[in-house]
Amino acid sequence: MKSIFFIVFVFCSFLGVAQDPSAVTWAFTSKPGNNPDEFILTASAKIQEGFHVFSPQPGGDGLLIPTEMTLTTTNIKIVKPLTPQRRPVTKHMEGIGMVNYFEGEIEFNMTIQSTKGATINGIMSSQCCNNLMCLPPSDVPFKVKL
Repeated sequence: MKSIFFIVFVFCSFLGVAQDPSAVTWAFTSKPGNNPDEFILTASAKIQEGFHVFSPQPGGDGLLIPTEMTLTTTNIKIVKPLTPQRRPVTKHMEGIGMVNYFEGEIEFNMTIQSTKGATINGIMSSQCCNNLMCLPPSDVPFKVKL
């Protein structure tokens, strides 16, 4: 009887390792925009093979969690909203409809108006999924100096 419990315990412990909460890693940078007081914030994602994150316009049945950038620093004007730098994969998912997502590496840009030297704080929100499951949504705080 003890050996059965031991085997079940060992099997369950291997299942717990199967989900990788760090399937997406983010990096944040800024560069000057077209006007003296404009800056482009860039969020670069590296997505683990076999996983994807949804587009800011994910499509589907309205229940998908979009990739979003929220700025928590005050006195900033958003000139151009979060925009992916390539086209998403568009695919029909059974029971959900047509969805838009990214695999591999993707950059998102947001153009803001602020003063040079300011520090911008924000949160990058996304949900990482594969063909079998979705990991819990994640909020990654960031800080970027202009």
